[in-house]
Amino acid sequence: MALLLIAPDRDTSDLERRLRSLDDGLDLRCWPDVGRVTDIVFALAWKPPEDAFANLPALRAVGSLGAGVDHLVDRPDLPDDILLTRLAGPRLAADLAAYLVAMTVDWWKRLDEQRHCREWRPLEPRPTPRIGLLGTGTMGRAAAQAFRTLGLEVSGWNRSGTACDSMATSSGDDGLARLAGRSDALINVLPLTAATTGLLDRALFERMPSDSLLVNVGRGDHLVEADLLAALDDQRPGRAVLDVFAEEPLAADHPFRDHPRIVVTPHIAGRTDPAEAARLALGQYRSIRRGEAPAGRVDRTRGY
Repeated sequence: MALLLIAPDRDTSDLERRLRSLDDGLDLRCWPDVGRVTDIVFALAWKPPEDAFANLPALRAVGSLGAGVDHLVDRPDLPDDILLTRLAGPRLAADLAAYLVAMTVDWWKRLDEQRHCREWRPLEPRPTPRIGLLGTGTMGRAAAQAFRTLGLEVSGWNRSGTACDSMATSSGDDGLARLAGRSDALINVLPLTAATTGLLDRALFERMPSDSLLVNVGRGDHLVEADLLAALDDQRPGRAVLDVFAEEPLAADHPFRDHPRIVVTPHIAGRTDPAEAARLALGQYRSIRRGEAPAGRVDRTRGY
């Protein structure tokens, strides 16, 4: 049985080395050198080419080389009986939480306004912010814990209505509107599904407090870009931090690039750590070989 790694736009040499160091008998194939296709039971992928899975008759599961699975869920070359998994371990969650805290504190303490100031003119920080998290899964819970260490009030929202021990949680359209209205910093960590596409729109921005902060580390398609540009003119929100975009890399002439109240980062909020990815992927592969349900399994109906 073999594990196939498909990530044509990434340098996976470190991940390959770590996988082999954890299991020196591992039959690891790297796209496009797949070898005998009837050996491959598990594929670890990131944005694989079209029809990459079409001729793998023994394939049982496909793992996303990262937390997001939207690039895999609706692929026509993945039959319904193929399991999907994701690599969303504690290191990735901690890295994402660090990014969210850093960007929020930068806005809260007005560090950006004072970083290059030539005058000795200390500015008062904004009032202690109330944090609203869209998404209360692994990433959302890690972020909530990080914000609570700073003594900040954290509330969450999810689509499922699932309660969360680590924060007060709401759901539904009314819950989303209430959360937006009381969150000084509204942070999106939701998975991208048909139901969450375009969730960050004009109606949501109109609910946000004046001079508030919006942070999107989910997916670019969560955001209605034109609505955000118009909302920033009304100071609702007053600033946006964007790490993900509908088209990546973001075009050099995109209006987000030079907007004075938009912070752009190049999809670096949560980076897959090769050591963690190797451990998680190998554990999933071994479970699949034993005929067991792997950790990190995705509900394909819900899309996460």
